[in-house]
Amino acid sequence: MFKKVKAKLISYIDQAVDRRIDGTVDRKIEQILPVLAQLVDFHNSPEEKHQSYYDRTRNLEELKKRFLNNGIPVEEMDIDINDFENWLDSFPALQKHYSHMGDVVIEKCLEHYLTYNRLNIRTEDIFIDIAACGSPWANILRNSGVKSYRLDMTYPKGIHGIDIGANAADTKLPSNFASVLALHCAFQCFMGDSDFLFIREANRILKKDGRLGIVPLYCDHTYFVLTSPYYDQQFVHIETGAKRVWRDDKYQEPFSRYYSPEVFAQRIFSELGNMKGKLLFVGNLGELLKKYPGQKVYCHFMFYGQKL
Repeated sequence: MFKKVKAKLISYIDQAVDRRIDGTVDRKIEQILPVLAQLVDFHNSPEEKHQSYYDRTRNLEELKKRFLNNGIPVEEMDIDINDFENWLDSFPALQKHYSHMGDVVIEKCLEHYLTYNRLNIRTEDIFIDIAACGSPWANILRNSGVKSYRLDMTYPKGIHGIDIGANAADTKLPSNFASVLALHCAFQCFMGDSDFLFIREANRILKKDGRLGIVPLYCDHTYFVLTSPYYDQQFVHIETGAKRVWRDDKYQEPFSRYYSPEVFAQRIFSELGNMKGKLLFVGNLGELLKKYPGQKVYCHFMFYGQKL
């Protein structure tokens, strides 16, 4: 691990060096020092501050019990692998989009399969793919007859064709605008108060009987934020009560929130208002891993909400 840290550090120093025409070197130390301190902490920190510790110790059965003990219904379900494969064949453009994703191709496709089926998306729906970034899913659904949009704060503000440029926690959309909202590997990135503010906003913009799906729902026995030691932490907001845990995988993402069942109940489930909610627990992901060796599949939990 230390060799990887050293190599990354050298890369950061190289990026912070301005080589001038006369051959002098201006080392911009102020750009390097924050990451240096983080890398030292990462290297010296105990295993409880590393992602791999939680990946190794996560107990799904215990998590289910704790969700139930906090008043959150948990519905167990299995993936029908034949149905999943038939569904994949019916959406080849989705497979093509994720084909470059290496060991998470099946995970990404499975997330969309779960929201498509469990949210019962139909041609009469108005669907929004929340925090969609470059996803083609809204276009794919439009081609199948569903009036669909994709929303992301990186798009120009307002509605432009299928693109809605907005903060998901404050969309500026009319009340009762949509009948289905889905987030695919996005909710964990909602920093600060934007997670529970989004739940309030979803309640506002959903029609009566409208559905909300969040997959995966990232959770663990401890409430923590997963963050990269290579990302300047002055730009990462970690609220009181959450631990900072360093990523030790290949990804350098700055922020991923993992709820404990108790914090999820307090922070999210209490904000449902006139929505009813539950968790769906996928119990047979091991079968998918056998079917697709070399793939990572981790969407154990999905949140499902329906506006009353």
